[in-house]
Amino acid sequence: MSLSDFERERLLTDVLMYEGQQHWLHYRHIEQERNQFLGYYFTLLVAIIGFFVAVGAQMTNWPDVAIGVASMAWVLGMVSLLILVSVRKFGMALRAYDRDIARIRASLFALTDGERTHLAADRGTIEVGVRHPTLHRVLDPQFTAEAIVGTSAVVAFGAQVVVAAGTMLSDDFTTVQRAFSCGLAVASVAGAGVAGRLWVQRGVARRRKEPSVPPARSDRGGPVHAGGAESGDGQASAGRR
Repeated sequence: MSLSDFERERLLTDVLMYEGQQHWLHYRHIEQERNQFLGYYFTLLVAIIGFFVAVGAQMTNWPDVAIGVASMAWVLGMVSLLILVSVRKFGMALRAYDRDIARIRASLFALTDGERTHLAADRGTIEVGVRHPTLHRVLDPQFTAEAIVGTSAVVAFGAQVVVAAGTMLSDDFTTVQRAFSCGLAVASVAGAGVAGRLWVQRGVARRRKEPSVPPARSDRGGPVHAGGAESGDGQASAGRR
């Protein structure tokens, strides 16, 4: 059964609209998962700090307090590292959907003569007031989430290194306490180093493989002004996230 040009165009338009709708649904689902992970993290952070303050107030022996700090810092650092990996994966998925949504919009503009709509020349359906690229990056929710969790992990690992160095320089600690503290510090630094290396390697590989959004063209041969699909969607995605 052959289809007419109108039927083929209508079928392609329906498929693109359905695909874009599914992308938006999954986009919001990933945003909700990221917010849930951050909620769990902050709850655990407050619980760890409250527990250590309550227990530490009853300790009078400095070596016991130092070992307690190292243990709590190790737990916080490991949890922060796992949450950071998950949040970063969510960000990669959101960026992938941003690119797909941009391509779908450009294709729809090419099919429906988007030059005659206000969306084609618009800078995005969601506009934010911050214009400077650096401020856009700092105020981006994805970057903020990664910065908060990553900074907490660095502080936790740094506390373990400080405690381990203190146990080696002080005569108040036993051999078991020194070995325990140094073991935690070495394990944390090694884990952070491996995670940082994978982060850098994956980021470089993603930038090499990331395709660019090709400009869509209308039936009249001219380029479709999909500013909202490319440059505008970069700002629109910042407002969505």
